[in-house]
Amino acid sequence: MNTEKREWPVVGVDVGGTKIAAGVVDHLGRISGQVKIPTDTSQPVAVLDSVENAVRASLSATGLNLSQIRGVGIGVPGVVDPEAGIGVEASNLRWHNVPVKSILEEKLGVTCYIENDVGAGALGESLYGAGQGYHNMVYLSLGTGIAARAIVGGDLYRGVHGLAGEIGHVNLGGGNRACRCGGTGCLEAYAAGPALAVQAQEALAAGQSSLLTELVATPQEIRAETVFEAAARGDKLAGEILAGAGRHLGQAILLLVAFYDPQAIVLGGGLVQGREELVKAIRVGMEDWSRQMPLFRLVLEVMPLKVSGLKNDGPVLGAAAIFNSREKEIFK
Repeated sequence: MNTEKREWPVVGVDVGGTKIAAGVVDHLGRISGQVKIPTDTSQPVAVLDSVENAVRASLSATGLNLSQIRGVGIGVPGVVDPEAGIGVEASNLRWHNVPVKSILEEKLGVTCYIENDVGAGALGESLYGAGQGYHNMVYLSLGTGIAARAIVGGDLYRGVHGLAGEIGHVNLGGGNRACRCGGTGCLEAYAAGPALAVQAQEALAAGQSSLLTELVATPQEIRAETVFEAAARGDKLAGEILAGAGRHLGQAILLLVAFYDPQAIVLGGGLVQGREELVKAIRVGMEDWSRQMPLFRLVLEVMPLKVSGLKNDGPVLGAAAIFNSREKEIFK
């Protein structure tokens, strides 16, 4: 590929269960023509029709056409096979072994690459965000679910089966809280967004007093955001829930350090954006666990824990980074 064409823009597409975001990203990481459209999940191929519509809408908004871009990068939930371009399993999209890459390339007439959305987040941070300058870093996504992906030697590390970094369903402390996966004691059952709400609801049902009751009409309306708001107002119960989540996440981060020995950890996802209370709790959790492991304490003194600054642009930038990363692999 000639140098001039390598500076052509890429369309980044983030596919979610309810909406699809797309934008044109230039070689400096600047986004234009960003659009959001509903995801049609009525059938597996309908999702890809939505992706096509989002790509075309984004290009139309910028006055470009498909012949003026290098290609499309798509971040999708669930299990993917990036090499074959297949969406292996994504229940909220009704996907099972869907040939995403080939279908979209036929629809759009340009090269398309897919990647797991957390992997896309790691690539986005590495190329455009808080992970810039680090050849070895770990991205930990905290939201409805919890998962990590590592950049090793400048490249996304997926592992043999694409499961590297799937720490959300690891039992770290022998706990027995039920998890949505059907297991017990998973990290997500203690520290993911829905888990914060469930713990608050259980505590109120057990008779604990809390400011939370003043923020919602019924306990069933409590969400993670409610817990954060109560904690910011000094509520003891909400603060204890965040402290517990921080302790579990601090332990998880030390495990990730043991696995990957990165230069930096970057936190991303909706649960940490503007949530200094949780980030502080995570730092305290890391410090507490490191007291039991002197070697890790030395590492943590020099290894930064960063929070993504990409915010709402992160998913689209991450999707564009998928294309740039795969292109780099091909042209090495």
